[in-house]
Amino acid sequence: MLAKFKFFWDSPVSIMTQKSFSHLERTLEKLKAKWPKPVSKEVAHIFEEAHTTLKEIKRSVANRKPSSKKNEFDFVQIVNQLLKTHDLLFLSRQLTYHVVTTADLPKAFGSENEALSILTELFSITTKRSNFGSRLQIEIRTAQLRAGSGIEVKLICEVKSLSENDRQQLLEQFYGKNADKKAEASGIAYAKESLRKVGGQLWFQFTDETHIAMTFNWPAFDFSKVKPASPVAAYKLDICITDYIKIRQRFGIVRGKKLIGMVENFVKSMVRYPIDMVIAFPTQGMITAIYESQDGSASSVSNRISQRLKKEAFRVGQVNVTPKFRYQLSTLN
Repeated sequence: MLAKFKFFWDSPVSIMTQKSFSHLERTLEKLKAKWPKPVSKEVAHIFEEAHTTLKEIKRSVANRKPSSKKNEFDFVQIVNQLLKTHDLLFLSRQLTYHVVTTADLPKAFGSENEALSILTELFSITTKRSNFGSRLQIEIRTAQLRAGSGIEVKLICEVKSLSENDRQQLLEQFYGKNADKKAEASGIAYAKESLRKVGGQLWFQFTDETHIAMTFNWPAFDFSKVKPASPVAAYKLDICITDYIKIRQRFGIVRGKKLIGMVENFVKSMVRYPIDMVIAFPTQGMITAIYESQDGSASSVSNRISQRLKKEAFRVGQVNVTPKFRYQLSTLN
């Protein structure tokens, strides 16, 4: 166990955030408390030395200005480096990982330290959410961003079967206004804001009932030379089918659920899915769309969706049905 701890301890300091330090301190205290008694002098000395070294590293990092050097770098190499330094985290949950990439992957551009910090946060979140003994899938491929080519990284983890309530809670943690009040959500907020500054973007997906994915893109060009875009904000549009109970009574629960799926797919076609989140909640007769838009123009997206849905008919069994909708637009972080 001490050997595993030492492996983590020797990780590059540059990728350890203040939250990582706090987590490491708590882990060290738990390990010390659970260590078989009586504790030998040698083990006690190791714990004392670890505490002292951790304090020195924290003091050093706090006084050191972060590197702002930007250059081209190999993103796959950064991922592999991080996987090695997180060996203890994977071992503690008996997780394995599988990295899939493409041969035509361009070099990333920017700060390697920033990339490591963001990856550290997202790796920590996905591994802790993963089922014990499962596999983390890491997919890295070329992506086309608005201002040029880039790299897309997707972290897919296996979780317990998610109910509608579970999914709503996850959405609140990822997109909610009070996200910064929870440690995990604050890490997500940090990653989203950091990626936005370097020209990237982070989004969240429910790939199926037992898997979730966190995906982000990173530019392969100097984003500082790109003309600044107008400020954007995140919005949530809840689309409720007001006559959903009557529809289910008439056509049955199964066909009612299929109708929800058809409306969900229709809304997906009107936003930048999967970057913009669209998810259905069949038991509530509701579809939620979460999207980013320039400040002041959020209503243009919701109006476009509402105008199209007002005229759209959906095939339920042998009948064309035009549902009635109610909309609620709110601002997120």
